[in-house]
Amino acid sequence: MQAILDSLRRYRNEIKGFAILWVVFFHAKLGLSGFLADVQQIGYCGVDIFFFLSGFGLYHSLERSSDISSYLKRRAARLLPAYLPFCLVWLVVMIPLSKMGMASAIRTVTGNLFMVGFFSGAPVNINWYVSGLMLSLVLAPVFFAFLGKENCCPKRVLLLIGFLFMMGTAFIDTDAYMAISRLPVFVLGMVAAGWKQPQLCKKTLVFGLTNAFVIGFAALYIAFSLLPDLLVPYALYWHPFVLITPPLCVSLAWLFGKCPGWIVKPLSYAGAASFEIFLFNAWIELLGKRYGLCHNPADWLLWSAASVAAGLLYHLVVEKAVRIFSKKS
Repeated sequence: MQAILDSLRRYRNEIKGFAILWVVFFHAKLGLSGFLADVQQIGYCGVDIFFFLSGFGLYHSLERSSDISSYLKRRAARLLPAYLPFCLVWLVVMIPLSKMGMASAIRTVTGNLFMVGFFSGAPVNINWYVSGLMLSLVLAPVFFAFLGKENCCPKRVLLLIGFLFMMGTAFIDTDAYMAISRLPVFVLGMVAAGWKQPQLCKKTLVFGLTNAFVIGFAALYIAFSLLPDLLVPYALYWHPFVLITPPLCVSLAWLFGKCPGWIVKPLSYAGAASFEIFLFNAWIELLGKRYGLCHNPADWLLWSAASVAAGLLYHLVVEKAVRIFSKKS
């Protein structure tokens, strides 16, 4: 068990890199068919991977220091230097482009700046994931306190996940359900980070993860094949990934441990810059689908690659700026 957790910690950035590239692939309209089209169709799983890994990382962060003030400062130091400048530029472009009135413009500005626009119903948002991320960051200390620092008690885990699923039903068939229904997989990431059950042997864990993966994919196949009308309103698109995501992350960590460095290193860079890549790619998706920036698969391929490159470059610029500011301070 400890070896699996260590592998997740070691290759967390590489898994994030895989996830963000899968999301970029998902957003692009490339006119694919066959197996590649199927892989692209479920590329939103990258978001569930991010929630799982976010829960995993935040648990360790809170385990080191659960002081709320310190926790919020650490989160702000990671997100805001990249998010706020991007958001301001995004607002300067999108508000005139959207031709909205004063009230709508105020809601759009404040909703995006405070990362709550998706829940507040702002007319235009960078992406729903921004508000979902903010929600998970705010709730993480509450979940951490409930799960306990010393040991993630299985009864508490089941109680919390069951509560979140039941609470989520209050948002069924609403836009907010897209974010609310991701909280269980976020909690599973925290559980994985805090799991301390020495009596659980590796074979039992692998058996459990394999079964979860198979059951999850079977549920996903049934949902797509037999229940297409329920995919979005009842979150059947992504609910099966509560079972799929943990074993998928463990499998990717194992795989990256076997890969040569020249394959893994680019994914590590993409993972470190995943938030910045996401921001640019979410903008490209919005411009491409709502405002006709992309007209054919070649356009989507070009602009998707550009969003990855822009995110990587922006990440380096933000890192450099933060280092210079820290030295001066």
